[in-house]
Amino acid sequence: MQRVALFCGFFTICLSVSAFAQEGQKDTSTPSWLPKEQVKKDTVTRTKDLKSFVSGLDPVVNTSVPGGKGKSTNISTLFGETIPDLGLRVKEYKSQKKDRKARKEKARLAKVQYEGIPMQSMSVKYGSGDRATVENFHVLKEFKPMSEYVRATETRWYDKKSRRLSSSLIKDKTQAMPLHGSYKKYSGENLIEEGYYYMGVKDGRWVKYDTKYNLIDKAVWNRGFPAESRITYYDSAHTQVKEVMPVAFGEVEGEFLQFYKEGQLAANGKYDSGKKIGRWVEYYQFRRQRKKEIQYPKTAWEEDFEPFILREWDDKGKLLYDYTKDPRASAEEEETEN
Repeated sequence: MQRVALFCGFFTICLSVSAFAQEGQKDTSTPSWLPKEQVKKDTVTRTKDLKSFVSGLDPVVNTSVPGGKGKSTNISTLFGETIPDLGLRVKEYKSQKKDRKARKEKARLAKVQYEGIPMQSMSVKYGSGDRATVENFHVLKEFKPMSEYVRATETRWYDKKSRRLSSSLIKDKTQAMPLHGSYKKYSGENLIEEGYYYMGVKDGRWVKYDTKYNLIDKAVWNRGFPAESRITYYDSAHTQVKEVMPVAFGEVEGEFLQFYKEGQLAANGKYDSGKKIGRWVEYYQFRRQRKKEIQYPKTAWEEDFEPFILREWDDKGKLLYDYTKDPRASAEEEETEN
């Protein structure tokens, strides 16, 4: 009987120890009421979503890793995909905003100035109906004196008194408004010529069209002279012009100009296909007084033409002789003298 009681007590102790061990093991594990699989799945989903978000923000910028033997890697690889570089995006946005503002300001200024000089819009109309000629142009807001070299070329200005455009020498500066800025000429509704003026002389690209808007002529100017002109100077500082040899599209073409050292016009004439044509004029140094006129062929295609002196004056302005009645003389209008 004592043995039976001893055995039952030993068995009870073993059961208690086993139960205690199982209870301790349960404390170190996840509670049965918590969904283990769901926790793991949610964690993975959040991680993937974060990587996708970072990938969308990751700028396309490569940099060289120190010790990486010149290999390039993107910024997200260097600093971790969880830290997007928003600074570059902000910098890029500010740069684009600044560029847009600059373009807008440039477009605004283009309406009120050309080459940094203020101008104003005007127009004149000749005739009526479908054959009317309209010229839209800009003029200087304030009269500015032209250099002696520019005055020797063809200048255009608006005469406030007659309300017309003129190319003659300016006698009354208070009534003259030199063209400056864009210029367009219309015949009816057809644009036939357009270009730019700079303080009274042609500048930039000039083109002419026929009535069907087909290009028939073009030229490029640089403030009164053909853009390709070969200019020689008296001084090394290039302030005293000696000669202007006109060149257009690689060929000598246009008006030749020669100046005295003090800036007065010494001679002028025209070239066509590299040959002198028409009347060439030589001047005395002061008051732009004519010295002589020399007649050259009317066109570049006339051969065996011997140039001859058409007219000549002394330094007092007295005409010495005149051969303008010669049939070989070109019918050209005389320049208006001051």
